Amino acid sequence: MKVLVPYPDELVKIFKDTLGDEAEVVQSEQSVESMLEHGGDVEIIASVSVPGEYIRKASNLRMIQTFGAGIDRVDLDAVRERDDIILCNNHVNSAEVAEYTISLLFAIAKNLIPSDRELRAGNWIHRWGGPVPNLEIRGKKVLIIGLGHIGADIAKRLKSFEVEITAATRSGTSSNDDLVDQVVGIDEVEPHVRDSDFVILSLPLTVESEGLVNREFLSWMKPTSILVNISRGQIVDELALYEALKEKRIHGAGIDVWWRYPTKWRGMTVPPSDIPFHELDNIVISPHRAAYSEHIERELFLFAGKNILRLVRGETPLNIIDIERGY
Repeated sequence: MKVLVPYPDELVKIFKDTLGDEAEVVQSEQSVESMLEHGGDVEIIASVSVPGEYIRKASNLRMIQTFGAGIDRVDLDAVRERDDIILCNNHVNSAEVAEYTISLLFAIAKNLIPSDRELRAGNWIHRWGGPVPNLEIRGKKVLIIGLGHIGADIAKRLKSFEVEITAATRSGTSSNDDLVDQVVGIDEVEPHVRDSDFVILSLPLTVESEGLVNREFLSWMKPTSILVNISRGQIVDELALYEALKEKRIHGAGIDVWWRYPTKWRGMTVPPSDIPFHELDNIVISPHRAAYSEHIERELFLFAGKNILRLVRGETPLNIIDIERGY
């Protein structure tokens, strides 16, 4: 079998070392033209982004392996059209995302960003007795919406802070229910939003989840509550969140995922929104880096290579996505 890896030499080498003589690894740039030129005849592609044009023209393609949990940069319509391709995601980064999620929560609850900024300017306004006291984590109620790999890792870590955790899932059940105090269905989440001090979004972007956190949802949240989103920006109504923060209808938010991204990787002078979130003190804005840590890139590529090896050897790959559900 042939595997296309449209990435730089050092990452392609991980696949070559992992697959050895059992599959041929080919390399390309990330444009559709280059992918088709160098890998139009492959059976497998390993990439975060897989355009529909490539999927439709790569007639031998049987497997798409992504490097993260999200699959929104793979053209799912093209995958559905083919009906002979499996799509697998990657959960190696779930522990790191969980750590980062809790960091965002603490940064807001403890007022770290404004305190740092003011003290750099020589202002001690946030010293003891300042305008915004720290929120205590212990004893609070947490609602985690989405209890997959990332949600489960968040719950594991938050438990040590003596919080009560409710999880909401599409079905109202979860194989990770032992990590939380209760599991409810998303369709019955309103009373739990009203009762929670912290709401964490760790669910995939699907037709059902898009726009889930709208004006009505935000109106259920306490004025002292915090929202953390490490899933996808489109799950939250952008303007509704801004207004809730500006008007102090919720205490704060930690956001690592956005509604707009630069067309060029790590682009400059591209705000993540047309709305001035950056002017607000009660939000921590983060450039979609929750999964980025010292060893994670290699670990993601190693898992992807080993999962591809399962298919090459006639075994069933791990983490096969249900295309209709979107996860």
